[in-house]
Order: sequence, then structure tokens, then C-alpha cells
Amino acid sequence: MKKYIFVFTLIVAFGLTSCKDFFDIHNPQTLSQDNFPSTMEQVDQLVTAAYAQNHGFGLYAFYWFPMGMWLYDHTTDLYGSYDERAFSQDNYSTPESRYLTTSYTDICKWANLSTSALEGIEKYRKMSPSDSTALNYRRGQCLFNRALAYWHGQIFFEMDSAAMGLPIIKEVLSDAEKLKRSRASVAECWQFMITDLEEACSLLKGHTQDLENGEYRVTYWGAMGLLAKVYMQSLYIFPDNATKAQAVMEEIINKSGKELAPFNVYQDMFYGNEANEHNCESLYEITMTTDYTQDGPWAGYTTGSGMPVVYAPWFVDLKIKFRKGREDQVDPITLPDDVITSTKSSQWGNNFVHDKNIARFGFWGFHGDTVPRWTFNKNFDYNGKRSRDNFPYQLVDATYREEALALKNDKSKVDPRIMICTGQPYVDAYINAIGDTTWYDRSSEVNNRHDILAWQHRKYTNIRGVEMGPAPYGKNESSDCNIHVIRLADIYLLYAELMAKTNSDIALTYVNKVHARAYGSDSYNYSSLNDRTKAYFDNDPLANDVIKYERWAELFAEGQWWFDVRRYRLGNAEADYYKETRHGKITWKGDCSYVQPIPQLELERNGNMKQSIGY
Repeated sequence: MKKYIFVFTLIVAFGLTSCKDFFDIHNPQTLSQDNFPSTMEQVDQLVTAAYAQNHGFGLYAFYWFPMGMWLYDHTTDLYGSYDERAFSQDNYSTPESRYLTTSYTDICKWANLSTSALEGIEKYRKMSPSDSTALNYRRGQCLFNRALAYWHGQIFFEMDSAAMGLPIIKEVLSDAEKLKRSRASVAECWQFMITDLEEACSLLKGHTQDLENGEYRVTYWGAMGLLAKVYMQSLYIFPDNATKAQAVMEEIINKSGKELAPFNVYQDMFYGNEANEHNCESLYEITMTTDYTQDGPWAGYTTGSGMPVVYAPWFVDLKIKFRKGREDQVDPITLPDDVITSTKSSQWGNNFVHDKNIARFGFWGFHGDTVPRWTFNKNFDYNGKRSRDNFPYQLVDATYREEALALKNDKSKVDPRIMICTGQPYVDAYINAIGDTTWYDRSSEVNNRHDILAWQHRKYTNIRGVEMGPAPYGKNESSDCNIHVIRLADIYLLYAELMAKTNSDIALTYVNKVHARAYGSDSYNYSSLNDRTKAYFDNDPLANDVIKYERWAELFAEGQWWFDVRRYRLGNAEADYYKETRHGKITWKGDCSYVQPIPQLELERNGNMKQSIGY
């Protein structure tokens, strides 16, 4: 089993940011500003608090993917016009959104907790200078966490370098008025991240693994990986950093000992299998462990993630009611719709993969791109055990499943990563709550829409059971799928992007390393950076852009593409490609559509905070 990440109470870190009167006490046995931290163990509590915040409700515990990033970049579509999420799908979020408010708050908490830990480390250093080496290691980790918080916070950055970013949190403030900080410029925010990460890399050098805490803390290579990403994403502001970015990436590539995971590991490293996590490709991932002591993230901090609860796949209910003289009287093929099997979801099941992503992977033009119909299975045995082979209904087109699998396995037509990222209704196998093998399904909310394919999310789901319920097949709404923040494939593609400007051959080499791993062979390698990708439609902005396509396909559903859309300024082209969601037509409104608004609650509490332009 995975080693649990024990999340310490955050009251200590909170105390460092609270009013001084709170600590006006004289009992030396009680924590105060004067005596905390007084041991290395207490320093570690502060460091742990900084790490714990990435498990916040607005981050990877619940909201970050399904109520945030996946809506902005259309990784996902919604079965209905659910509350504030519908506006985020339109690339124009509402400032009143509870999801956005919680994510903003948790990002700020993350930065604040990291800063609190940094100040605690320096305070303890004065008391115990002999521990300086150990403290430097911890300082490097906290600088990394603060930079990572701001890296997530770039969804609030405006587009121009002189425009508004987030307030910069570099010291703990106890005065209530001083807490009302103004927004720094975008350039200042990026430079703040760079400065933190450059120091973090210096302090973490030599720490290539965390011997004290296993694989769960950031290492030198993780900090270098984030620095590479930040350099690349901010080149439009600091073009002179291209040389630094190249040096950092080449050090990772040549000296880290990291390598792309073999395909058998790669195809199983997103689903909570501990054997394939923290592998040879990982530079930094957030560890999740199933918490069977509480149902999901609602009871507070959790060691697992509740995100898959939202996009939990639907699956065919093998035990659907089917009685002689009742359900067997009307063949569903005689009805306009066949809402029969879509009665089971792994949990909420609000989301499905946007259909245009299926086409971008290359799977299109198949059976008119409509959903197959069901009819009676004349060979169904009422007394036999229910299974995929003994089910009351069967597809009208008996060859549909076989043909679909053949197309998905044709690497000359379809990107094989589609099978890592998605589950095809009525075709791909799914394990239900009691361990039986069934198929992915579509929600009953769209079963009367045969023009919506509604493929299910697969990456970051439980492919060995369901999201709710007890072990061995349930995850208690607490997913143990580790979140990959930085991995070598990402660095290879960023390196290719940088080198494309000066040496297209080197760029192509690194693109093909990632491509060949996914395809299991170099027989499908690109011959140029402008080759036709697997994108099906000619008007797809990624149809002839190999580097951008590979970043989209390789990192699909990992919460990275929206950052790329922003820096590539692809928003309008992407809106034209996806065209609509189930909420309606996507209307790109200009640069404001790249930016999330500052939550209304923050504006009301902080008179120095300005709203993003366009909101």
C-alpha cells in the first residue's frame, strides 16, 4: 500500500499570520510567536503544511480539473448546464463562482503557508545555526511550493507583461490592513517565480531523492523541471531567458538519469497503481492515497482526491431489470430512443470527454459518428449469470465493437493515447463495483442525443473498479491516482519547442522520442515539424503543428493544455474548433477569455484589489 502522507494541522501556520493579541500569553508550554518553531520537528510541521495545501478543496482534492482547467480548455464537456461551470465552459467565468473563489483562496493559502514556513525556517536558523544545511534543504522545498502555487495562479494573470497578475506574497503580515495587497504586474509575478525557483534549485542541488520521506518531497530535478517550465512559459516577457531554459533542460535530459517510462509502465501510471507511480519519468508528482476513514474530501483535508467523483465514468448495468412479460415486450430498436442501460455511474458522472477531442485523436468518420442502437439479445439466458456475453440487449450492428477496436488499434489513423485517456461507450471494458467486467456507457442525460458520442474520461479514474464504495473495487470517493505535475515527456516537448527555432533536427528528434514511446515503435515517427498529425479535421489548429499536437495529446487531461493555449494565444482558434458545448455556442471575447476573474468575495474584502480587465 502507499505510504500515507500525514497532513498536520494548519493552525500553527495560521497562527503566524494572525493578530499579535492572539499570542499575548505567558505559558511557556503553549505555542507562541516567541517559541515557535523551537525544534526541527516543528519546522517540519510548517514544511508539511506547505505541501498539504495542494490537497486543498479548490485544488487537487476536488475542483481543479473538473470545475476548472478542463472546462477552460474543453478537455471535458458537461452533461448539463451545471451552475457556474457553464460560464467557465464559455471561457468567461463569473466572479461569483464558488469553484473559482475556492481555487483562488487555496492558491493564496498555498503561497502563504509556504511563506510562513520560510519565515519559520529562518527564525529557527537563528536559534540553531548548526542545523543550517538541513534548513537549506527545507527552504528549497518551500520556495518550490511557493513558486508552484503561483504557477497554478497564472490562470488569473492577464496577458500583457505590464498588466495585472496576483499580489506577491513574500512575507507574513499580521496587520489586517497590510493584508489587503494590490496586484503585482504579470512580469513581476513571473520574475518572483523565477527568483524562488533559481534559489530552490541552488539549495536542493545534490538532493536527487528524499531519503527521509520516500518519494513524496520535491528533489533537485523536480525544482529544475518547474524552472524549465516557468522559463519557457514566460519567454514572451523575458526572451533572454531562452539560453537559461536550454541549459536547464539539457541538464535534466543529460544528467538526471531520468528516461521515458517503457510503454507497459506509461499505460498504467495514471490510475493509482503504486508500482507504476514515481517512476523513471517522473520529476514531480503529487501523491494521493485513498482515505477510507472519510467519504471524499468534504470532511476536510484528505490524502486522496475527490476530483474523479465529478467525472466518474458511466457503465453498462449488467443487472438491469429485465423480466419475462415486462421489459422483453418492446424491442428498443422500435423506439425513438433507447434509454436502457445508462443507470449506473461510478459516482456523479457530470462530465464526458468533448467530442472534438475524439476527432483530434483521429477517431472520426465512424458509422456516421452516431451512437449505436440496442436491440433484444435473442440468445439471452434468463437463468444464467449476467455478463457481457449474457446480457438482455445487444448492439444492432454486430460488427460495431469489433470495427471500433480495429480502428483504435490502427496507429496509422488513430493516436493510441486515446485509449489511455478515454473510454468508448459499448466498446471498452470497464470493471464495476463488484469486480465484474462490463462496458463504458453514456449518461441517460444524453441517451436521446445520438449525435453526442459522450466518451468517458479514463485518465485519472479508477480503471479497476469504481470511485465510490469500499475496497477492493471502490475508492471511497478518495482517488489514489497521483497527479503528474512535471514529467520528462513534458520537458522533451518543451526542449523541442525551444530548439525548433535554431535546430529543427534536434527538435524533431525529441518530439519523436515522445511519439515513438506512445506508439510503441518508431515506424510512425514524424518526418518534419509540419507533418500532418492525427487531428481529423483540416481546420484543426493542430492539424499541421507537430509540437503543439504532441503537447496536447501526450499531456491530455493533465491540466497543462490551458497554460499552453494561453501562451500560444490559441484561444480564438480553439474556440472556433470546439464551436460549442452542451451549454451552447462558445463565443471568444478577446484577451479577457484567457483570464479568470478575481472572485467577487476578494474584491469586497480587499479594497486594493482590482478586477481583471473585461470583467
